[in-house]
Amino acid sequence: MNATIDNEKNVDTDDYFLLAARVWNSKTEGYSAIDDSATTQKYFNNYPDAEESFQNKNEFPELKGKDIKLDLIHVRFGINRFLLSKIVF
Repeated sequence: MNATIDNEKNVDTDDYFLLAARVWNSKTEGYSAIDDSATTQKYFNNYPDAEESFQNKNEFPELKGKDIKLDLIHVRFGINRFLLSKIVF
C-alpha cells in the first residue's frame, strides 16, 4: 500500500485520516489521547486506504504479539472525529 503518509507534514492539514495504535491495558483510562508518546500513528489522505489499514491486524509489526487498541480518526480543520475503534487480541 503506497497511500500511507510517512510524515504528518505531507498531509493536507485541514483534512486527513489518522490511524492510532497503542498497547491495550484494561486499567488504563483515556485511550483517546493520540498525542501520547505510547501511541503509534499513521497518516492517510483518503478513507479507503485508512480503513484498509485499520482492518489489517499486521499493520503495526512493532506491536505484534500484544493486545492493541486501534482508532481510526478523521481530522478536519483540527477537529478529531472517531470513525472506528477496536481492540485486537
